Amino acid sequence: MNPVIAIDLNGALLKSRPFEKAHKNWFYVMSILLKDKSIIKYSKLDNYFDKVNEIMQRYLGNINPKTRTTFARNLFSMLTVSEVKKEDLVQELVDYLLQLKKKYTLVLITSAPELSVEPILEKIGCSELFDIVYKSLLKDYPNKLSLFKRFIKEKGKIEYYIGAGDKDILEIKKLGIKTISVNWIVKGEFKGDYDVKKVRELKEIIG
Repeated sequence: MNPVIAIDLNGALLKSRPFEKAHKNWFYVMSILLKDKSIIKYSKLDNYFDKVNEIMQRYLGNINPKTRTTFARNLFSMLTVSEVKKEDLVQELVDYLLQLKKKYTLVLITSAPELSVEPILEKIGCSELFDIVYKSLLKDYPNKLSLFKRFIKEKGKIEYYIGAGDKDILEIKKLGIKTISVNWIVKGEFKGDYDVKKVRELKEIIG
């Protein structure tokens, strides 16, 4: 296998808009189902997943936590797919990645719910872009670091990671991966080994 470049979906390949809208819509839908408008305000919390568990327990009862997570993430999957549009795609990055396909194995590693990933890629015209699509299981709490660890264990070393400058990039950096934080969608709070503002700057790092 050629050297691996891992790419993030939200914040690198795609603008964050559809994910942010789906996040708000999730709480809105649950507020309707539970007939409780106060639920809507939970979408603004940083640690919102505690409220997701609470809402799922109210809606589904005291059932297996994995089942509650699966239900919650399945709803988020549908809402995200419905929001994604072609104009959310960073086409310049796609064009650059296509140039790299002969020399590198392109891998999408995303904590987006597994059922949403293929439909999203289909909607934005990228279903053939990646050699490997590595997804977060519906029943699991979304955790990018655990995905990377699992990928390395199953598939081997990752040469580069291209992703948003969020806190995940600091953890991924510790795995010995050359991390590239990108700022063409949102200026990240955290920086990888390399920090770039434009897609063309990747050529100076990767070639």
